[in-house]
Amino acid sequence: MEDQSEAGKRQRENVLKIGFATLDEIEEKVKAFRVMNQNAIKKRYIITRDPIFDGNGKALLQKAQEIDVSAAKLLRRHFKGSDSFKVFQPDEGLVIISDMTTMEGVTFSMDIVTQIMNLGGGAYEGFIDRVDNFEDFNTLLKKNLFPRMIIIGYLPKEKIQTEIINFVKVKRIDNYIRALELTHTLHKPASYFPKVKQVNISQEDPRSWGRFVVEIVREYIRPYFVEEV
Repeated sequence: MEDQSEAGKRQRENVLKIGFATLDEIEEKVKAFRVMNQNAIKKRYIITRDPIFDGNGKALLQKAQEIDVSAAKLLRRHFKGSDSFKVFQPDEGLVIISDMTTMEGVTFSMDIVTQIMNLGGGAYEGFIDRVDNFEDFNTLLKKNLFPRMIIIGYLPKEKIQTEIINFVKVKRIDNYIRALELTHTLHKPASYFPKVKQVNISQEDPRSWGRFVVEIVREYIRPYFVEEV
């Protein structure tokens, strides 16, 4: 467990809470993952990044040990729900799906990339990927990519039917992946995925980018347990 000063500093910088979780959050994840993994192709789990010791120096959990229900109960006997731990789970990261084969696509995509790269002061660069379309994303998802959230940016109108079909394929592989679709008053005035949460960027409202970033953070850290799993 980390000390309180380190925890406070990290909380300010690590807005997506990657690599850390409180005991309350760990318990919530463990319960949700047990239900989600029953029918999921992509299995979610949470493991320790460091050994966890009790107040007397006795090791409760080893490094890289999975935290299941019994391990979470063991931690509860020794720690408070607000205590924070270094953890790892495979479903971390963001993927930007935005076509850069056209000039308007390049402009819009780079604006999206810039905003997201600024999250956490640039600390999340290794957790952010970008692809031109859902077909490319689908290929990576079948291999080793396992993001928690996708950001849908610019997609050419003439390819949208194919993109929607491939989006359905993505949801079959990981039904619990989170998604935001971005629209733009100039580059992309209409949304294409009605069941996906929408955020609009307006040229007349520079604060709209800020609201987009806030929405990313809100959706990314939203507990799994409150979803209909």
